[in-house]
Amino acid sequence: MPRSLLSPSSLILRHFRPLSPSLPSVPSIYQYDGLCQKKEAGHPTTLESSLSAALGLSVRRASSSSKAARMVAGMDYDALRAGAVPIGQDRAVTVNKRSLIDKQLSRYSRPWSTLRELIQNAADAEASQVVIKIKTTPSLRLPTPQSDDPSIHLRHVLHNHTVNEWVIGNNGHAFRPEDWARLQEIATGNPDEDKIGAFGVGFYSVFSISERPSVFSGSEALEFFWKENDLRAQRFKSPKNTDTIFQLPVHDTQTSVPHGHELFSLCQFLTGSMTFVGLQSIDLFIDQWRILHLQKSVADPVNLGLPPGLSRTTPKKLMRISQVTQQAVQLEVEWMNVLDSTPSLRSASDTLDVAKKSVFSFFKRTAGPFSQNSGRAGEDVKPVADAMVQDIIATSRHKAFFHVNKASISTTVDHELGAEYLRLRKKRPPKLTNLSLLAQSYEESTASHLNEPAVASKLFKSVVPDSKGHIYIGFTTSQTTGLSAHLEIPALVPTVEREQLDLNSKHIRTWNMELLRAAGLVARISWSAATTDLQDRLSRYPGMTDKKVLEPEELQEVLPAVKWQ
Repeated sequence: MPRSLLSPSSLILRHFRPLSPSLPSVPSIYQYDGLCQKKEAGHPTTLESSLSAALGLSVRRASSSSKAARMVAGMDYDALRAGAVPIGQDRAVTVNKRSLIDKQLSRYSRPWSTLRELIQNAADAEASQVVIKIKTTPSLRLPTPQSDDPSIHLRHVLHNHTVNEWVIGNNGHAFRPEDWARLQEIATGNPDEDKIGAFGVGFYSVFSISERPSVFSGSEALEFFWKENDLRAQRFKSPKNTDTIFQLPVHDTQTSVPHGHELFSLCQFLTGSMTFVGLQSIDLFIDQWRILHLQKSVADPVNLGLPPGLSRTTPKKLMRISQVTQQAVQLEVEWMNVLDSTPSLRSASDTLDVAKKSVFSFFKRTAGPFSQNSGRAGEDVKPVADAMVQDIIATSRHKAFFHVNKASISTTVDHELGAEYLRLRKKRPPKLTNLSLLAQSYEESTASHLNEPAVASKLFKSVVPDSKGHIYIGFTTSQTTGLSAHLEIPALVPTVEREQLDLNSKHIRTWNMELLRAAGLVARISWSAATTDLQDRLSRYPGMTDKKVLEPEELQEVLPAVKWQ
């Protein structure tokens, strides 16, 4: 090829070989500058001339870079600062709090992020029960149906009312003075090393719903409100003691009541919330109707024992497993049959032709916390035909069974890692922590799917792991385990929105990776316990333990629930 036809990239490729077989042969501009500086200024090499001509660069660039370097190196900034004369008074750096909160909320991409944060805070307060109530405002255009059938009234509420406020309550510990103080300080968070979240950045997701949220706990209350772009808070003495209640009047009063797919999505989320959090029950109400009730029962733990010869310490000696226990878990869900009538509801809403703003958008990143660009409820509304009414307030229930293997872990960190952890997390690494593996045996799976309604199957979908379980930090992240088990490690350090592990910071990455290695050890211990249990079952049948190969009919006696082939 004639030289005149060479492109700049082909010139580079002619003169440079790859630094390694896997790297491209195109040099960085820093490599190029370094080569130029090997020759005295004004005496470019042939390579320099070729690159200069091809790239349109001046061969005097190295000399200019050297002058700039000498200029920076020769400046005594300490002396310059010491001799400087102040201009006016020092000023505090101001923050547009509304913009700050809006930008923070944009990081929460998953729906129902506000509920996730408040449920986690309830668990941190050692609550056993969470109650969520959606209070509605009647339609101004359609009167309440003149009927004694509650199904007609509920359907009317779902399709024609709008959301007035969300009320989320829990029976955990009442707020302490330090809790009230943290609530008014953005991003301070909980210094308790054993807590996942407690009124740090995540709490401010409530502003995606409400401009004027209030908190009641014990004998006190606190109300947030805006003065232009400045967020203010006022504490009050409550006239009587209460549980911890978050009252969130919606800032958009034309938001539709969740129904159909949105209501089902909310119920799926709440069911999945029971996976690892230390709650016993969650209830969801729309006005006086209890749409969903979740109840979790946990058996006493059984010690699995540690296999002899298995190392209990992670490779970098940061984590050591002291014991592993197993607990059987039963999760019962009771739902109102309005969840089972989603197709009918969808048909009804099609006939209504309602252009409503979705409550779902409250919890999604794309619907900025103060956006006002959606349709309004109550436009072209028509009554639902009585012929479409069914008994949607009747209830159904089902149970799912699984087990959780929980490991107790002691940690040891050096000064450097501990200091970096403290700097980033504003609290020290926990000296004791735990991790849990949630899985389902064949017997548990068989019992769970026995006469299982379709609604229950969909509700439990996020609870019972499939071939790709998820990593949880209180709630699920987007990262998977690669096996049929969910993994929960409260001590993992996530990204700000708690949807991925932080694997960027050097020391935090080391901490997280060691925790994941500890999880691998727990998985190995769990597998060993399962094989030991199978061996114990076989020992109850004379002659089976002496056989190297078992026939399907023999295994059928040991594990009758399994269909061996």
